[in-house]
Amino acid sequence: MAIFYYNPSPYGIASLNGAKTEAAKLGIQLDAFDGNNDPQAQSTQIQDAITTGKYKAFWVWGLNDVALTPIINNAIHAGIKVACADYTWGSLQDQDTLKASPTCLSTIGQSIGAEATNLEAAMNAACTKAVGTGKCNIAFLPGLANYPTDTVRISAMTSYYKGKSNYSFAVMPPGNYDQTASQGIAQTFFTSHKDINVFATFGDQMAQGAITALKLVGGYTPGKNIQIIGYGGAKEIVDEVKAGTIYATLGLYPSSESVLGIQYLNDALNGKSVPNLVNIINPDTHPAIIDQAYLSSHPDFQPDWTLEG
Repeated sequence: MAIFYYNPSPYGIASLNGAKTEAAKLGIQLDAFDGNNDPQAQSTQIQDAITTGKYKAFWVWGLNDVALTPIINNAIHAGIKVACADYTWGSLQDQDTLKASPTCLSTIGQSIGAEATNLEAAMNAACTKAVGTGKCNIAFLPGLANYPTDTVRISAMTSYYKGKSNYSFAVMPPGNYDQTASQGIAQTFFTSHKDINVFATFGDQMAQGAITALKLVGGYTPGKNIQIIGYGGAKEIVDEVKAGTIYATLGLYPSSESVLGIQYLNDALNGKSVPNLVNIINPDTHPAIIDQAYLSSHPDFQPDWTLEG
């Protein structure tokens, strides 16, 4: 089998490690290909892997599903089983709601539209804690400027807050899903913006970088005069939610998705039926929003990954 994963970020490494663990358990030879945030490079990697003729199955974390579709179709026509991670394969409209896809043997993830909606709910709740019924200034740090799912989520949130007089919603330059890069972006932003009540982002590693930046800038105390929302449910950020430094993080489950992806591909290769669709979000084990209230009512909750990769 082959796994094609997003990048060498902690999230990407968690998706890789989950796949490696399950492959070793099942006795599968697994080759790994890092897309390094480059959709064209990932397209080339997949096409080259098809050409070798050595792979029976692909586990794909697609950087640009629209561009990859004809290449994935080539893999399927070559008899390769393909399972897809995170979102429904296809256009951005297709990804809005997680649904069955004839392209992929199995899709394991969550709805991209729900991600934006859950972020809005978390940011609104953080605003209430920060300013009560007063006007709330929100700053949002996206991941990649050219990542389709980032653009659609940002568009949805921008549209949601447009015209709401009790909120301002500022989109910062992208942090590239990198802690160090995000620290630099946040340091520049918060040096010139002293009135932010809520900071949120698409990645826990970027939230961690922003916290470091806030310490350097001064004037902000996370959990006190600024509420912070991460995204990912990484162990370190969950610990900071428990401590009250971070208001909440939203759940992503890269390791769990990869375990199921490899398992289902193996089952299919052995003639077993597999679910075409799995929503990884589950209120008891894989929550959408992880805040102090959730952690208090679910003391046995275990994060899916760590920022250490």
